[in-house]
Amino acid sequence: MNTSDVQTMLFNHVRSRLPGHLSLVDEVAELLNISNDSAYRRIRGEKTIALDELRVICNKYHISLDQLLLIQTNTVIFSGNKVDNASFGFNEYLTDVAHNLELFQSLSNAHLYYYNKDIPIFHFMPFPELRAFKFFFWKRTLMSYPELAKQQFTGEEIDEKSAELALKIINVYNQINSTEIWNEENVHSTIRQIEFYRQSNVFADKHILTKVYEQLDELLNQLELQAEAGKKFLYGHQPAFNASAYDIFVNECLIGDNTIFVNSDQRQITCLNHNGLNFTSTLDQNFCGYTFRNLQNIIRKSAQISRVGEKDRTMFFNTLHQKIHSKMSNIS
Repeated sequence: MNTSDVQTMLFNHVRSRLPGHLSLVDEVAELLNISNDSAYRRIRGEKTIALDELRVICNKYHISLDQLLLIQTNTVIFSGNKVDNASFGFNEYLTDVAHNLELFQSLSNAHLYYYNKDIPIFHFMPFPELRAFKFFFWKRTLMSYPELAKQQFTGEEIDEKSAELALKIINVYNQINSTEIWNEENVHSTIRQIEFYRQSNVFADKHILTKVYEQLDELLNQLELQAEAGKKFLYGHQPAFNASAYDIFVNECLIGDNTIFVNSDQRQITCLNHNGLNFTSTLDQNFCGYTFRNLQNIIRKSAQISRVGEKDRTMFFNTLHQKIHSKMSNIS
């Protein structure tokens, strides 16, 4: 691989990290303190980028230079932050989710595909106690926040910043056309988390336990209403005429892996879930093309329950409601 190829890959990666409304030339010119003409020549490979400039760009956009230099035909470069309670805390994670959604939303004709293993994080955001429970669980159990190790869950979201970010996330998510692939198993992880804390006496009282289950039930009601309309809208509101499209497909045989795929006029993006909360993303054309073909194949073998399929839609959501009601009936 020659220097020009590496330089082209470098700026392609930078371009992938920018929201659609930002100019790569303007960003590079400002970052390197050079003219737009000089930035153009570097981006086009007409002028070799200096080592100090390379360092500045790699630091700014978290680019691993060794990956760029050692890339092979069967190598795919992924990037992403790793959540922990020291260097990249929970609010940083939520900020990153919001930023990525804003990037997706800025793309022309963007469509987000979510191959669910769990309930997608976006759907928890309008329900305060349920959202607070999920945040508490993730911080206490996945991220091992020491101050939460012995704390009971009271139902309150004590971090106002988290609540603000949650509302931002659902507002941006609702502006993106989306397709989700569901299975009955998708709700089980949240039920298991609730039951684990119930058996471990983490809930402060049975009232907040009941409230969490009630809001999980309401979440499913909201999803069913959106599926019926084929549109996204905020909880407690009606769908607007120009609301973003929302489709749900149900696959009874395959359980998803929380893959997120974004298709747009400018680019394709694949995000893979790992180690609980983390997502890592790539713009690799071959990998994204493979992911999209695989998703289309799964969709063809799934039943659409949005807009059409009223009977299948009712049966699917009734099954999920029954799972929740069964757990609620045992609360004493």
